[in-house]
Amino acid sequence: MVKVIADALLVLGAFFAAYFLRFNLLYSAFPPESITEFSRYSETLLFIVVLWLAIFKLVGLYEDKKRPELFDELAMVLLSVTIASFTLLGFLFLYRGLWFSRLAIVNAWAASIILLTASRLLIFWARRIKYLLGFGVKKVLIIGAGEMGQTLAQRFKADKALGYIPVGFLDDDGRKLGVEYHGVKVLGDTSEVKKIIKSKKIDEVIFATTKLPYQKILDLITECEVLKVSFRIVPGILEIIASRVNIEEVGGIPLITVSEIGLRGIKAVVKRTNDVIFSAVLLGLASPIMFLAALVIKLDSRGPVFITQERVGKEGKPFPMLKFRSMIKDAEALFPKLAPLSEVDGYIFKMKNDPRLTRVGRFIRRFSIDELPQLINVFLGQMSLVGPRPPLPREVVNYSPWHLKRLRVSPGITGLWQVSGRSLLPFEDMVRLDIYYIENWSLWLDFKILLRTVPVTITAYGAF
Repeated sequence: MVKVIADALLVLGAFFAAYFLRFNLLYSAFPPESITEFSRYSETLLFIVVLWLAIFKLVGLYEDKKRPELFDELAMVLLSVTIASFTLLGFLFLYRGLWFSRLAIVNAWAASIILLTASRLLIFWARRIKYLLGFGVKKVLIIGAGEMGQTLAQRFKADKALGYIPVGFLDDDGRKLGVEYHGVKVLGDTSEVKKIIKSKKIDEVIFATTKLPYQKILDLITECEVLKVSFRIVPGILEIIASRVNIEEVGGIPLITVSEIGLRGIKAVVKRTNDVIFSAVLLGLASPIMFLAALVIKLDSRGPVFITQERVGKEGKPFPMLKFRSMIKDAEALFPKLAPLSEVDGYIFKMKNDPRLTRVGRFIRRFSIDELPQLINVFLGQMSLVGPRPPLPREVVNYSPWHLKRLRVSPGITGLWQVSGRSLLPFEDMVRLDIYYIENWSLWLDFKILLRTVPVTITAYGAF
């Protein structure tokens, strides 16, 4: 309700500003046929504000989300204000008795977007500051001390502005009892959930394991509901593909059918068109950086400026991926000795202090400058701007059958994995994020990932 009242005042302020712009600042540039008195102008504002708020509600701007994602909410503001503006223009066309300057509506559209966006940004940063100061922070109990549970605890501990304090784990593996992961202790097994919730005053329970039987999960959820504690569940693969599940009845027996992956047909054409256009534009914009990078690489160490790595692309087809050279010459020959020293789980090799990196290479890897030549791969159709990370052939030979699903689309320069923690995430979670992306692809999802790539690249979060 507070948000609705605040939006009403902001929209009202936007229309006052629109009147001032139309009949003062823009008067000489676009002289109107007549000047309407402000009193007559303001008589219609109550109707307009109510109309706009109703449209905001219908579009979904006021959906009850505990923590709406910032980019989603800002996009919803743009969409809501635009629809409301066109609706008002339609009213003016249909009902001549409702007088209003069309240029004033354009001004109000821009002013409303600026004011409503500013209010959302203010709320977002105020919430982060509040959490950093320790107000409103939720005490979280994590069910499952496996890779996903440990990753969640690590993220919560690293970024206090998320508003969560991991109090402990519950895990049915007796060997983990009392063990600490990222400073968070395994307090007991799942049979103790009721006792732990009460004794630790838990606010939220997060299920971060797919190893528990469904009956057990339902029992634990019931305990949470009885104790009036909120809960969330990290989805497994079956939950991720739920959007493609259809239930059909055959002979009186319900059967589940999973349809084909959605990123096909017209969607694939749209995605490819965007890749061609934006890769060409980005190549032009990045050319000065690429020229400078090539120069310092050549001056820093012996060897070529560019290298090509064989990577596995869409449907398992290999392709030569372009990169700026960041390692010493013949670095691949040293890999067998370094392979056991990998600092990430799964089939990906990552090492923070890789001795093969050159001085310049360490810098360009940290800020992903070495990836810029892959824009050429995107333009040629071998990659996409957004998609799963392109694996090496030696990684793919170790894949389980369900891991291969991430090869159903073109690999990307950036993706959900890159903006969600990169090397800090275990391999299984990377695959889960890739499959989620494939199952839920949209232009808006691509746009959000590209926007989130910018701060992740600048801060080098999770890069090594």
